This record gives sequence, C-alpha cells and structure tokens, in this order.
Amino acid sequence: MKLRSNSFFSRGVLIAIAVVVALLAVQSVRLGREVLFRLDGLSTAATDSLQWTLSQAEIEHLKLENAVLAAETVEDLAQVRRKFDILFSRIMTIRESRTFAPVRNAPDNAGIMPRVQQRIDYLITYIDGPDEALLFGLPRVSEILEENRTDLRNLALAGLTEHARASEEKRLNFFDLLSRLAIVVLALLVALTMTTLMMGRLYQRGKRLAERTREAVARMRAMVTSSLDAILVVDSDGKIQEFNGAAEAIFGYSRAEATGANMADLIVPDHLREAHAEGMERFRTSGQETVIGKGRIQLEAKRKSGEVFPVELSITASKPAEDGEEGETVFVSYLRDISDRIAAERELRNARDKALAGERAKAELLTVMSHEMRTPLTGVLGAVDLLSDSGLSAEQSGYVTMIRQSGDRLMGHVNDVLQLSNLESSVDNENRRIFDLAKLVGELVKSQQPAARQAGNELSWSCNLGPTNNVLGRPLAVQRVLQKILQNAVDFTRDGAVAVEVQRLGSSDRVEISIADTGKGIAEDDLDRIFEDFIRLDASYSRSSEGTGLGLAITRRTVEAMGGDISCESELGEGSLFTISLPLPASGQSASNTTAPAAPAAAADTHDAVQKEPQAAASVAEQQDPQALDILVVEDNEINRILVEKMLRNLGHRVTLAPGGAEGVAAARAKDFNLIFMDISMPGVDGIEATRQIRSGCLADGVDIVALTAHVAPQDHARILAAGMAEVVTKPVHKSTLADVIDRRATLPLVRSRRPVAKSMPTTKLTAADQTPEPAPAAARELSDIEQFFDALGRDRGVEFLAEYKGDMEQLLADLHSCEDLSDPLRAEAHRLAGSAAVLGFGALRHALLDIENADGNGGTDLMRLQAEWDEAQGEITSHLAA
Repeated sequence: MKLRSNSFFSRGVLIAIAVVVALLAVQSVRLGREVLFRLDGLSTAATDSLQWTLSQAEIEHLKLENAVLAAETVEDLAQVRRKFDILFSRIMTIRESRTFAPVRNAPDNAGIMPRVQQRIDYLITYIDGPDEALLFGLPRVSEILEENRTDLRNLALAGLTEHARASEEKRLNFFDLLSRLAIVVLALLVALTMTTLMMGRLYQRGKRLAERTREAVARMRAMVTSSLDAILVVDSDGKIQEFNGAAEAIFGYSRAEATGANMADLIVPDHLREAHAEGMERFRTSGQETVIGKGRIQLEAKRKSGEVFPVELSITASKPAEDGEEGETVFVSYLRDISDRIAAERELRNARDKALAGERAKAELLTVMSHEMRTPLTGVLGAVDLLSDSGLSAEQSGYVTMIRQSGDRLMGHVNDVLQLSNLESSVDNENRRIFDLAKLVGELVKSQQPAARQAGNELSWSCNLGPTNNVLGRPLAVQRVLQKILQNAVDFTRDGAVAVEVQRLGSSDRVEISIADTGKGIAEDDLDRIFEDFIRLDASYSRSSEGTGLGLAITRRTVEAMGGDISCESELGEGSLFTISLPLPASGQSASNTTAPAAPAAAADTHDAVQKEPQAAASVAEQQDPQALDILVVEDNEINRILVEKMLRNLGHRVTLAPGGAEGVAAARAKDFNLIFMDISMPGVDGIEATRQIRSGCLADGVDIVALTAHVAPQDHARILAAGMAEVVTKPVHKSTLADVIDRRATLPLVRSRRPVAKSMPTTKLTAADQTPEPAPAAARELSDIEQFFDALGRDRGVEFLAEYKGDMEQLLADLHSCEDLSDPLRAEAHRLAGSAAVLGFGALRHALLDIENADGNGGTDLMRLQAEWDEAQGEITSHLAA
C-alpha cells in the first residue's frame, strides 16, 4: 500500500513538473516575441523624430529672422512669408502632435508653448496684412522673433532632456525583459532536468513495484487459502476461478469440482437463481450494482447436499485493468456460515419477547387494576362522607374516621402505582411555565408546620435565587418531589430539626434544593437502594412508616424526567441530607398561578341549596347570582349532555347545549361564552375540528375550551391540547371537577366585543394533563352512579333514558353478533354508549365498549367480554327500572 501511495505521489509530481515545463515554455516564447518587438521599436524610435522636429523649428526660426533682416523692398516680402509658413508648420506640429506631449507638459515648459503661440498669432497679423504694412512693421517683427528665439531654444533643450529620459527608460525595460527571459529559460532547464530525474526514479520504482506485486500476489494466495471464511473468485460469466479451503468445508465441494463450474449451479438456491442471473446481466450491461459493493448482507446459500442455510456475504468487483487498458472484471466473494448465529439470535429474540411481554403484562395489570380499584374506592369514600353527615354517635364517628383514613391511604397507593406506570411509559404531560419557586417552597413548608410541631421538630427554610424568584419549569412536578422528601423528613424526625435550603448555582440555570433533617438516618449499604421500586428498608425508616415503597422511586423518576438529579447523604443516628438539582432558568416575566382560586361565595351558597332542592336552586342562582356564567356544552351523547347541563345549572350557571361539533361552532359564532366544554368523538365535525374552526374564526378569543372525553391515553391528550384546547377532563365527570375547572378556566362574566382582538403574549394555564392532583377530600367527591343520575335528572326522565340506553345496548349486541367485520357506524355507536356507561358508573362496561371500538376484525374475544359485562350491568339497570 505504501509503495502504491509513493507511486501515486511520484506520478503526481511528474504531472506537476510537466505542467510547469509547459507553462515555462509558453512564457519563454511570449518573452522572446516581446524582445523582438522591442528591438523593432528601437529601430524606429519616436524620440528621433521629436528631436529632429525641435531642431528644425529652431533652424526655421533663424531663417525667418534672417529673411526679415534682409528684406528691404516689397519683392523681398515673399521670401519672408514663405519662411514664416515653414516655421508656422513646425510650431503647429509641436503643439498638436502627441509625440511632443511629454515636452509640452513638462513642469518647466508649461508656459513656453502658450507664449510662442501668442507671438506667432501676433505675427500673423503682419504676415497676412498688406505689403506696405508688413514692410513698415518689419522692425517690430524682428523684435518679436528675437523674443521668441529664447523660448524655442529652451523647448529644443527640453526635447533633448526628454529624449535622454525616454532612451534610458527603454534601455531599462529592455534589460528587465531580457532578465525575465533568462530566468524563464533557466527555470525551464531546471524543470527539464527534474523531469528527467523523476522519470528515471519512476522507472526504478516501477521495477520494485512489479517485484513487490509478485510477492503480494503470493501472500494473498496464501491468505485466501488459509482464510476461515469462504472466498470465491468468479469471472463475469459466473465461472468460479478460485475456491479456497474454507469454501470446500462450507459447501462440500472440492476445489477441483468447483473451479471452472458455474457458481449459480453450485451454491445459489433455486428460489434465488433467477434474481442472481438478472443481477449479473444488469451489471454487465449497465454497471448497476444491487449486491456488489453493498457491504455485508445476509442471504441464503446451498450446500452440495442440497441444504439451504443462511450466509453473510460481501461481494466486490475487481477490475485489473487500469489507465484505459483492457482487462476482465472478476468478483471476489466472502461468505460466512451464520447458521449458529441466527439460531442464537432467534433464541435471544424469543427470550426478549417473553420478557417484554411479561413487563407489558405487569404494566397493563398495574394500570388496569389501579383504574378499576378507583371506582369502588370512590364509592366507599363517598358513602363514608354521606354516612358522616347522618347524625352518628361519637363511637360511630370514630369508626367512620378510621374508614376514611384507610380509604384515603389506599387511594394514595393506587395513585402511586398509576404515577409510576406513567413515568415508566415516559409520560410527561405537564407543560413548562413560569412560577414563583420561593412561594411554592414557602407554601409547602407552611403546610408541613403542624405535623412538624406535633413531632417536636423545628421546620425552617431559606431561599437565595438571585434577582428574581420566578423560574421556568414544571411547578406541579417540583411540588410533588419536594412534598415527598419534606414529608419523609418530618415523619422520620422526632424532637429535632428539618431545614430546607434553595439556592441558584452561580449564574447557571440550575437550582439546588437541599432538605436536611436530624432524624434516625439511613445505613450506608441502603443508600443505593432507597430510590428503587418497591423498596422498604429493614432499618428504622421502614419500621415507623407504611407504604408501597414507591415514593422515592417515583421521586427519582420525576426528577430525571425534568432533566435533574437527586442524591442522598446519611448516617445512622445523625440524620439525612437529600439534594435535588434541577434546570430551572430564571425568568423576568411574572409567574402564573399554580393553585386554583377559591370558588365565589355565591357559587358555594348555590351548591348548598342544590343538595336540598336542585331545580329551585338552579333557577334562583341563574336569576340572582351576578357571577353566573354563560357556558357552552358540546356533547353528542344525550345522557351526558343532560347530566352535564344539570350539574352546571346546579352550580348556578347558564348553559347552552350543542349536540355536535358543527352546532357548537354555530353557537360560538352566535353568542359570547365564558367557557366551552367540548366532547372529542362526535359524528361529522368532531371536537378537535370544531375547536380549530372556533380558533381560526376568532369566535371565542380569550375563552378557554376544555375537552370532555373518554380518551385516557397520554398521546390522545397531547393531540387534544395541540388542537388548541386548554385542558382535558376525563369522563366520568363529577360536579366538583366541573366547579374546579370553572374556577380556573372561566373568564369574568363581562360583555366582550365580537371583534377579533390582537393576539398578545400568551399566558400559561394549568391543564388536567399538567397536574396529577392528590385525591380530593372525601367531602368533595360525588358518586357517579344511577342514584346520582336520577338525582340530577329526576326519576321519570332518568328511567326514560335508562330504558333507551338498555334498548340501544341490546341492539348493538345484536348487530355485533350478526356482523362479519366491525363497521365505522358500529364503532361510533360503541364509543357513544361507552360515554353513557361511564356516566352511569359502569367502568368495566365502558372499557369493554372502548375495546370494541378499537378492535380488529369482528372483535370476537372483545365481544364475549362485552356480553359478560352487559349481563352484569343489565341486572342493575333492570332493578332500577322496576323500582
């Protein structure tokens, strides 16, 4: 390789020298022609003519003076005029000719020609006048000529000076030209000498290269023979020229059998033979490469026994001919039997698939069980809330309190599992926004002060964030992380101190938050384990607490999802120090609210009235409450639509209903609203398209659109928010949820202009996807069941809708049993009925209907599950219809 590189270098140098020689030859020819041109110019120098003319002008002037002095009669005047004409001609030549420009324009001669010309012009008046006047003025003419003589003399001397200067310049230029010609000739000789030497060196190198090539060929043949991979050399006709020992072992042919045979007949499987022939023909005719030169590829080959096996193949086209010489193209193939590797990879894939299936099953089980556990838990806690208001004795109230505390703890564990599942799926629906970090930490510390005082602890905090406390980040995630660490510090410390310190690291974007306590501490061996899943230490921390062991695991995942890191330093008996470092850039803009404002007093009064007399309270609230809002509800499911309307009216607001997306757009165009609730899956114009039309038409500028949907997948929520909606509320919807959304999202009940307003700097608002709220207090939760449904709509109307829903479900099941494939109308009907099932509290039935909506084929397995869930729900519906 080195020899070949040197050969290329020498060839390049030789080419460069040849180019230089050619350029020097061209330059020498050009300079030679210029020398000849200069010599020819010297033979006819313009300076000779210049000096002669100036001398003649001086002589003619003297002749004119003599003629003037000799003239005594009129007959002598003709001679005077003739001499004057000759002198005038010489003077005009000097004045007009470009040859005399250097003399005329010389600084010392600048005034000579004007004076001479002036005198000549003056003499013309005598010369061209009458003879008597000329004869009489001869004395004056003589005086003028005498004055002119000195200027002509100076002009002649200037001509001599210019002649000397021009001659010197020409001599120097000619010398410079000859010098350059000499240099070029010398360089040409040097280049020719170097060319000769280089050609001799190349000749010697060529001889050495030929010798080394012969040696390399011998070594290559030895390498091919001893290679562990099969090596085949095939000519352009497909005939095998070389067949090494490894090829004999892999394919079962001897070298004698393979050499000269057609490669396709020997080792190409039958099903690939046609493609091989087409590829070879295509390469021979057009040079197009399909497999050749593409690196290592995986194909199949055939042994002598007929067995087809996988091989790793690399083919290179080798062209011995170079520099335009003719030569035959040969193909060098490297093949490796990868049967064992393929089998091992197959086993690894099967093992991986089984492991991933197990992980997915575990994650799905956690998610499904967590969701399914929330429904009965909500019912239990709601029943406890109702029971606590039923006039219990002190002993009974104590039991109810224990039930509520246990239920809330269980709900917290369910929420932990759900949050862990979301974090493992890389779900992060909270948008970054500006918030006051000092205020957030201060409120957290304040919320933990009662617990700290109860344990005899001193809880303090300090904050040093620089010029501003406003930062850009995810406040709810930060709040969850700090709340978990701070709560642990307070819980595991008795009669000690807990300190929270917040500081910005220099001028960087990172903020470090330290939470130190003087509690019991953590053993050094356990420090690496505390952030793992389902880890509850055997040390004192675990003995004094209860939980799933997910708290710190969720905290670590949340911190890492924000681009930060968390660490812990601890000693048993001394305490612990948790350090959290987060990227929270400082912001000069004002912080957005991270907590929902309190509900208006009038709305709270209305809510109390609703518990006693819903219809009357709604009418009173709409007529008397000046804070009543205009709210648009776009929902295609009639039961959901009426139920949401009832809840909103019970909260004291005015409600406009739209049964579809197109009607919702028309309503937004016709009237101003303070808030819009929008269903997503609707026939015709769906919720996303309706939102886009409202936003693009500036029909509700400044008004938030909140999605009401049964879709729970994070990617669905992201798509909904990207369409322009401010928040996503997942069905079933509770009245407390609606009240909270209205408090945070509704605009003030003021009359707004219908004209589009200029878009200002957008403000960041909280969305349901931005936060994972803690379980609501038991008193604030409501049951979404049939009794709640009847209470909201009235029994007569509720029975009517239950009967209609029962008939729709039976019709859907009959259609599903008779259809071969799920059609779009059947899927849409399943989605509609799933929303109603959620409202009625049938969570399992809702999931079964959603599975039908998303099933492939005719959904046979899902249909069996749906039938089972409907049989169970139908019994409850029938009992309410018969009551």
